[in-house]
Amino acid sequence: MLTQISGWVLLVLLSGCAFVNQKTGFDDVSAAVEERSAMKIFWNKGTELDKEAAEKLQSLLQGELTADAAVQVALLNNRDLQAMYAELGVAQADLVQAGLLKNPVFDAIVKFPVSGGRPNLELDAVMSFLDVFYIPLKKRVAAARLEEVKIRVTGVVLDFAAQVRRAFYLYQANAQMLELRQTIVQALGASLEAARRLYDAGNITDLDLARERALAEAAKLQLRSAEMTSSQSREQLNVLMGLWGNETEWQPGERLPEIPTQPLQFGDIERVALTRSVDLSASRQRIVVAGEQLGLSKAIGLIPDFGLGVHGERNEGSWEAGPVLAFSIPLFDQGQGRTGRSAAELRRSQQEYYALGVRVRSTARATRDRLRGSQDRSLYYRDILLPLHERIVAETQLHYNAMQLGVFQLIRAREQQIETAAGYVEALRDYWLARVDLDQLLTGRLPSSNESPLRLRGGQIISDVSEGQ
Repeated sequence: MLTQISGWVLLVLLSGCAFVNQKTGFDDVSAAVEERSAMKIFWNKGTELDKEAAEKLQSLLQGELTADAAVQVALLNNRDLQAMYAELGVAQADLVQAGLLKNPVFDAIVKFPVSGGRPNLELDAVMSFLDVFYIPLKKRVAAARLEEVKIRVTGVVLDFAAQVRRAFYLYQANAQMLELRQTIVQALGASLEAARRLYDAGNITDLDLARERALAEAAKLQLRSAEMTSSQSREQLNVLMGLWGNETEWQPGERLPEIPTQPLQFGDIERVALTRSVDLSASRQRIVVAGEQLGLSKAIGLIPDFGLGVHGERNEGSWEAGPVLAFSIPLFDQGQGRTGRSAAELRRSQQEYYALGVRVRSTARATRDRLRGSQDRSLYYRDILLPLHERIVAETQLHYNAMQLGVFQLIRAREQQIETAAGYVEALRDYWLARVDLDQLLTGRLPSSNESPLRLRGGQIISDVSEGQ
């Protein structure tokens, strides 16, 4: 009996050595994100590193904000992202829990003789013996799930970085459109003032004046819409970067960058997308998890429970001790349901993996074609339409100086030039958004049109807004 008690004490001591190191999973995610995007992530846990991150954040906000700087600010400061990292600790804790033995069950019975006398005492201590054999299987399942969570968290961080970059380009485009709308309002305001002078002189009709006023008023309405759009896109960027108070007074850098002169080399984009795909890695890991779970379900179904312990009984003042053996007989529940479910999940994971491969290939081709189309459209505006309208304005100015054309024709030519510039801004915006999608694809993630912040909860990636938005 003393030997059995010593063995239990040893098991308790070994189990007590287990602890949850939440930093382990985050280090792996951080290394993967930095390797794929050259961006650093940070987990605020109340250490000295928090001060360094805060100082870096302030230095980024004090200068003119670029797309890269906005992404780095968001990775350092977004609270949804900080909350998501806790899922790594949850998965790590599950792995530690899977390696622990079940606590022994202690049972005591006191029997009082009806005829009187000293009571009899029975003591039982039983421990699930099969845990010793099932723990390695459970740890393999938990370890596989931890790897899956790390891969998925890496993917969410990469998605988030692309989302911030996309939001920054949208804000830059909206700010430029606001400037152009302001210029159009000024031009049409001048046109309306000229029309009023001509009307007062009796040179134009009421209809001509009304038309000029209608154009000027419509331009004001478009300007107000541009102001709202620019403001909303800036606030969306503030949310992604986790900024409030005086921090929201950051200043953007240059306007939307011009299209690079060096053409992109796509090469075998399908092969690269498949090789770098975090989505496929996560899908493969789900297959591993399902396979490990199937093995555990089969093992548990064979012998679901087996307890081994010691029984002590005091009878008439003397102690008797002996071993206790307890196990369930799998007559009815042989784990058919658990095994069948695990097998179905394995088959589902395999089919999802193949379907995802097809989607990655198709998305790679579609993104490449969209980027090429956006580039061609932007270059057409830049190289043909903008110079053409610039020439029209110059020629119209010459005819106006020679009194061959009126002021309205000159203002209309200038207005059309500005509208063409607005079309160029839109084309340039579409190019950079397509470029973000391509970069996101090559870092290993499928581009998504969902602009809402993503987080990982309960092992599942979810959106903060409804799917219908």
